[in-house]
Amino acid sequence: MINLLPPEEKRILLEKRKEKLAAIWGIVFLVSLICLALILISTKYYILAETDDQKNILTQTKKESQSLGFEDLNSVVKKYNVTLNQLSSFYEKEIYLSEGLKVIESIPTPRGVYLTDFSFNKEDDGDIEVSASGTSDTRDNLIIFKKNIEDDKKIKEPVFPAADWINSKNISFSVTFEVRPN
Repeated sequence: MINLLPPEEKRILLEKRKEKLAAIWGIVFLVSLICLALILISTKYYILAETDDQKNILTQTKKESQSLGFEDLNSVVKKYNVTLNQLSSFYEKEIYLSEGLKVIESIPTPRGVYLTDFSFNKEDDGDIEVSASGTSDTRDNLIIFKKNIEDDKKIKEPVFPAADWINSKNISFSVTFEVRPN
């Protein structure tokens, strides 16, 4: 098709076409902006409604938790928690006497040496501190007993007080040492 319009008319038609295109794009942009605003506003009101619902649920839950039955249950739970903590503490401090007694039993005692009293304490590192006392008919038997204790691998740090070595016969002695559990 041949355009017989003069250049002036062609330019005016082109400008009108550009104005229409700009108007269409402006309207599309404005409509998009309005839609976005409507979406944001509806989201805002939806979130506000949800937060109000959650606040109502929280208020209702607080009221229920403050009821008499819940407080009674809460006090019972606290009482049982205290009891469980005490039991846990008891079992942590528990001393396994069988370990200490096995080690003491395994120490060869010469004839004339007798153990009469025992005391057990649990150390922080898990070892068992043993305090024992007894009698020995002679100092030589007590020296043999001391060597047997020192040679035992499960016993560490045996201590005999110096006062136990004064008498040569009918000795009352005491010893403290630590037993390493298995």
